[in-house]
Amino acid sequence: MTEHTSTITAPSTVTSSPVAAPPADLYREVHKGLRRAMFEIVECAGALDATDADAVNSLRQLFADLDMMLVTHHGHEDGPLLAGLIAEHAGDLTESIEAAHAATEHQLRDLRTMVAALDARSATDVYDRLVAFTADYLTHMNVEERQVMPRLQAAATDDELMEIEMAIRTSVPPTDMCVFLRPMLLAMNPDERAGTLAGMKMGAPPEIFELFWGVAERTLAPADLAVVVDRIDALAVAS
Repeated sequence: MTEHTSTITAPSTVTSSPVAAPPADLYREVHKGLRRAMFEIVECAGALDATDADAVNSLRQLFADLDMMLVTHHGHEDGPLLAGLIAEHAGDLTESIEAAHAATEHQLRDLRTMVAALDARSATDVYDRLVAFTADYLTHMNVEERQVMPRLQAAATDDELMEIEMAIRTSVPPTDMCVFLRPMLLAMNPDERAGTLAGMKMGAPPEIFELFWGVAERTLAPADLAVVVDRIDALAVAS
């Protein structure tokens, strides 16, 4: 994992989103982060020197972060706000979504045991299981993005969907949100990065936003972070 250091200052004032907002989508940005996190751990497991204790511990931390993100994400999807909306407008998909979540939980339980016991003899098996898990989860996310989300967008207004998204995001403890934010920022395009950080700037207390901005500074290359700041500052000047 590459960490960057930067002296770029966070934007001091944000009054609205820095870019024209696309249709509200409850899955796109978080799923980008989850894909990035899964691809990262698969790459790490494939290249792992299982005799290197530091490398093994790094992989275990990547898995712990992914595990937390997936469990938290499923809690949001299965919670009353989003699950109720899906049941109302995409009810024929509810059973398959619930089955996919149950299968994921089963796979995660097995992976927790395997990753905890990982050594030179089991490293190949761990890699193979992570690859299979990722393939299965990519299919599940595709169903949510290509089948569920269009129905929700057709049935609910952007304001209604954004209200659900904000309720979900504000329910995540700041330390957990920092874990989500790293792969999400790496996977987002510049407009999504600017929109996410601008929204956090508007909605979070200053001391909490400093945590989020610190993740951005450590995660994004200085040139990429400068683009984000420019886009946020441009809107502040225009408004």
